[in-house]
Amino acid sequence: MSQFTKKAIIDSFIELSKTYPIEKITVTMISKHCGINRNTFYYYYQDVYSLMEEIIYSKSDKLFPESMQLGESDWISNLRFMGQYAKKNEAFIKNMYQSMGRDAFGDYMTDLAYRPARNYIDQYGESMYRENGYTLTQDEKDRAAYLFAKMFSETTVDWIRGKRGADPAVTMEQAITMLDGVAEHILLNMAKKG
Repeated sequence: MSQFTKKAIIDSFIELSKTYPIEKITVTMISKHCGINRNTFYYYYQDVYSLMEEIIYSKSDKLFPESMQLGESDWISNLRFMGQYAKKNEAFIKNMYQSMGRDAFGDYMTDLAYRPARNYIDQYGESMYRENGYTLTQDEKDRAAYLFAKMFSETTVDWIRGKRGADPAVTMEQAITMLDGVAEHILLNMAKKG
């Protein structure tokens, strides 16, 4: 029963966020929408923002599971999945952006993308370095992962602001085309300079 109730609360919040700014959504609104009383809501969440934080991080864990094995095709598959996810949840994502503000949202997206970028460098990049006889320090890997995460974050913010087209799935396909081979080139250049 508890998982069913939590899912109802989460679904109600996401549904309400398609119509109302996040800062205007109240516990009462969520409770009425999913047919529970306020005390039941507080049994699961401290407030609306703790609910939003759980949604954000549970969704990011589904996008980027800790054990994800990243090869070249998996990285592309994940970008495609993110585009489809954004298309399906566009209202929620844009509302979250409006609620958090550009800088906080951009920082969040950078943090979200950093782990898979770092996994990519560690797993795919290592074999590439060995093949070419290069090495990268941990600091260089961190800087490269941050660069890739920042590119993803800025592309997402630009899409929300209407600067990269209306369809996030199309935006991701364009990014895949533009980035084809770029990551490998950047990593090789960094390794050569080291």
